[in-house]
Amino acid sequence: MPLTPTQLERYRRRLEEMRRRLAESINQIVPTVLSDAQPPGEHDRHVSESPDAELAIEQDEEHLYRMVREALERIEQGTYGICQRCGQPIAAARLEALPYTPYCVTCEAKLEQRR
Repeated sequence: MPLTPTQLERYRRRLEEMRRRLAESINQIVPTVLSDAQPPGEHDRHVSESPDAELAIEQDEEHLYRMVREALERIEQGTYGICQRCGQPIAAARLEALPYTPYCVTCEAKLEQRR
């Protein structure tokens, strides 16, 4: 069943808030990652205990940011809530848990098995 305009607007607001928070988080992480990537002695800032962990966090945040942005694009295109793989509606419970998901549970499971 297609989402109602009210539901779409609620998801749009939620995704826009997620996008804003992720952008802030990325903007805070990037300088630390860049600083930690410099050779020792070339910066005065505190070097974190785990630059690899910070880089992984940044990459995860950027990946999630892209997914949120793509979900907002699907809202604009009128395809939000439809699985990008099989074309079936994505369950409401899944959209509540992962509003940025492009796949239904079945297709996501198939994709995960291939990875």
